[in-house]
Amino acid sequence: MRRLTWIFGVLGFAIGASAPMAAAAPLPPDDRRFVDETAASVMQEQRVPGVSVGVWGPAGNYVNTYGVRDTDTRTPLTRQDHVRIASITKSYVATAVLQQVDRGRLRLSDTIDRFVRGVPNGGQITIAQLVGMRAGTYDFTMDAAFGRRFAANPLMKFGVRDVLRILKRHKPSFRPGARVQYSDTNYILLGVVLEKVTGRSPESVIQRDIIDRLRLRGTSFPTRPALPRPFSHGYYAGDDGTGPVRDYTEVNPGVAWTAGGMVSTLDDLRTWGRALARGTLLSKRLHARQLRFGPIPNPGSPIKIGYGLGIFRLGRWIGHNGAIYGFSTVTMYLPRKGAQFVAIANLSTNFSSQTLDVFVPIARRLYPGSV
Repeated sequence: MRRLTWIFGVLGFAIGASAPMAAAAPLPPDDRRFVDETAASVMQEQRVPGVSVGVWGPAGNYVNTYGVRDTDTRTPLTRQDHVRIASITKSYVATAVLQQVDRGRLRLSDTIDRFVRGVPNGGQITIAQLVGMRAGTYDFTMDAAFGRRFAANPLMKFGVRDVLRILKRHKPSFRPGARVQYSDTNYILLGVVLEKVTGRSPESVIQRDIIDRLRLRGTSFPTRPALPRPFSHGYYAGDDGTGPVRDYTEVNPGVAWTAGGMVSTLDDLRTWGRALARGTLLSKRLHARQLRFGPIPNPGSPIKIGYGLGIFRLGRWIGHNGAIYGFSTVTMYLPRKGAQFVAIANLSTNFSSQTLDVFVPIARRLYPGSV
């Protein structure tokens, strides 16, 4: 459900529609070897059964899969396997919300109390603050009781009312608009906004307005725990990663819902990452607003990070990542080079960063100074 843990972010500069397309040349042998070794290192150190990596751009193109999608059958992982994309879902939801703004059905200045009752500071929190992680809402995934329940039973029943109950037990994190701080609660509330504004479920809105328009044939917003075939199993080894490796493939998507319930594939994540970064489905005016990144403190690291409207920046790369029981994912785009990076790992907690651990060293090697 969650994003980066050790680093998270977005910081901004303008992106033109004329960003260069990725070159078709293969990645040089030494760089391919580095990608392979980086993936292998993360798999070994973090006990990940399988990893998929794709890089495209002027430095060269390379896609490879490592390990297995099922530890019982030892079936190899493939690039066609469906996985849960967790918080990358937020970039879809943000785009769907901004589309409603483009259509005049919603304003970024609207407050959440128009759509949901019982949200602390609801009369002050705007749609823009929710999408941009500036609302100050308590993050329900940080509630200890929620964490214990979800870890014990990933199929548990959970919904918006449960989120609101958790909010009543905690004080807001800060005054709306005071700073940028990640909260899954924001995107659950935005799911309700989409329902109220469109009269349809967020799942159907995203299917019609994003998935179908971009022809993302491997992407879906499920309402049931089963993954489409072919799929990778997902694994969990405790929050510290040192426990027994258990199969957590089936997770109730209603728990993460519009904060992290979607499913996709490696190649669809590439297509989506490019469309997100270029603002393909938004007006130029609103996409420019989307790319106004608010900085997030990153003590002890030289990497600048921050968050825009449903998109984050890590160094000069922009995109999103996600983590939920079973899977860690990331899709990133480097505007000045037209380069892309996508990775999937099939072992994760709600707060893991395995795919970022793969991404950062590879990005630094292929595009020096980009991270």
